[in-house]
Amino acid sequence: MTNPTSISRNEFYQAYDRKGQGAYLKPKHVRQFRKDFVQASGCRPGMSVLELGCGNGLFLRFLAHLGADNFMGVDGDPRIMDELPAEIASSVHILDFVDFFSSDLARERFDRVVLFDVLEHFTPDDAAILLRSVAGLLPDDGRVVIRVPNMASPLALGVQYNDVTHRTAFSAGSIRQVASVAGLEPVAFQPQAYSSWYREIRERALTSVVSWFLATPPMIWSPNLIAVLKKNAG
Repeated sequence: MTNPTSISRNEFYQAYDRKGQGAYLKPKHVRQFRKDFVQASGCRPGMSVLELGCGNGLFLRFLAHLGADNFMGVDGDPRIMDELPAEIASSVHILDFVDFFSSDLARERFDRVVLFDVLEHFTPDDAAILLRSVAGLLPDDGRVVIRVPNMASPLALGVQYNDVTHRTAFSAGSIRQVASVAGLEPVAFQPQAYSSWYREIRERALTSVVSWFLATPPMIWSPNLIAVLKKNAG
């Protein structure tokens, strides 16, 4: 019998409504992924790409849109298979991260590893352990691309606190700390690309005003932060 006074974190994840969340790639998504992934990480045709926590497959569909065929997605929620388009479903594996890193799939090396909206679901300790495992998947010139709520910016409050499964509030500084423990170092931090010119103009106007009232305005204002990491040279 289930203990009525105890709720597991998995129950919150199961409460996510996956119905109707298929990977419908729009022009705005293409623009964002080109800037946030291709340009940010220097990804080139023919490179292998792994997405951990692929969800509805939107990013994987972007890769297919570019003509890529050497990619893999991993996610722990079997419900996503009902929403994935046929061209990427065969490249997705339903495994939690522990099982993935224990499997033969983790023997491969990937030029680029992507964690979009993933790291904030872990404690700092577990995030460092995850990134250390990810570092083991990279060749020497490999890159990790991360997207997290940018908690150095007041614009990120709704992104971070609208989901009870978020466990850590990250900024560029704390990403640097966790990456260092994992044997990685930052190559770049940048704002997430805007989805439209209207939103860009609106947010730039807002942040220019708010900056006057802050003693130390954030270097990056966007609600989400993009971080690109590489293996430590040492």
